[in-house]
Amino acid sequence: MIRLTVDDASLSTVRLTFSPLWEIIGSLGILARYRGAAPSPYTDWARRVRDRLPADLVRMLVEPLRRPDPRPFPAGFVPIPDPARNTLAAELDHIREASVGDPEAERLVPLLEEYWDRAIAPHWNSVRASLEEEILFRGRTLAVEGAEPMLTELGGRVAWARPVLTAPYHRDLDVTLSRSKLLLVPTVFAGGIRLFLEERGVVAMSYQARATGYFHVLTAREHTPQAEDRLALLLGKGRAQVVRALDAPRTTTAVAEALGMAKSTVSQHLAVLNDTGIVWKQRLGGRVFYQLDQSGLALLRQLGL
Repeated sequence: MIRLTVDDASLSTVRLTFSPLWEIIGSLGILARYRGAAPSPYTDWARRVRDRLPADLVRMLVEPLRRPDPRPFPAGFVPIPDPARNTLAAELDHIREASVGDPEAERLVPLLEEYWDRAIAPHWNSVRASLEEEILFRGRTLAVEGAEPMLTELGGRVAWARPVLTAPYHRDLDVTLSRSKLLLVPTVFAGGIRLFLEERGVVAMSYQARATGYFHVLTAREHTPQAEDRLALLLGKGRAQVVRALDAPRTTTAVAEALGMAKSTVSQHLAVLNDTGIVWKQRLGGRVFYQLDQSGLALLRQLGL
């Protein structure tokens, strides 16, 4: 268990960012933790990735995470995430610059690049969109209500009881933040390992992004014409297309552009879907985002989508 005692000065510095490298590590943790079928929403993703991963990648990246005290990377290899380095290329370039002449870093970086191409890159556009919406959602609470309400709402077994933030971890860790910066890193691949780093007055910790439970790009089965037809028969073709587009929070405009529909038509469909409880909506600043609710997810699962 991680127990962070956070003083008022540190509370005022809470920020959020995402990290492609932390998504890699989290996903490796899922493959390491679950030797058989991984739980939802990672089941199909893990099965597909295992089928395409070469044995040397499994041996060098996955197996080290199965140790009692997992340390797959040398000390100092994984950097604190930085919003200015929000691509994998930028993060790996930073590692190369910080590890010149280090043979272990030179060995690991190409392995991470290959793993990314095989396991994460095919889903990255959707993953990134999900993380950006998560940061927008949490950032609004942080800006309008303050750090404590935002910390209280994180969920995923992360708990705030002033002045202590607790989260599950593979070992006990007590840390006091005094005039430090607390960086929270939402991850889609949060089901295998929690990441926690301290470096030069900054503490960074991963947590499960709110949209992970709705993240269909990892869970979707092969779509059959029969299943598509059943959804269209139930909701109508246009409304069914809108439902399919809500795999992450999206605005009316974003859905309309993705489907090539008129914004007014999409707005009508979303109003009906919201009234029936299939989708929920959340106003963030001047925009309204829509996403499938639990009943909408249950409907898709029932239809095999």
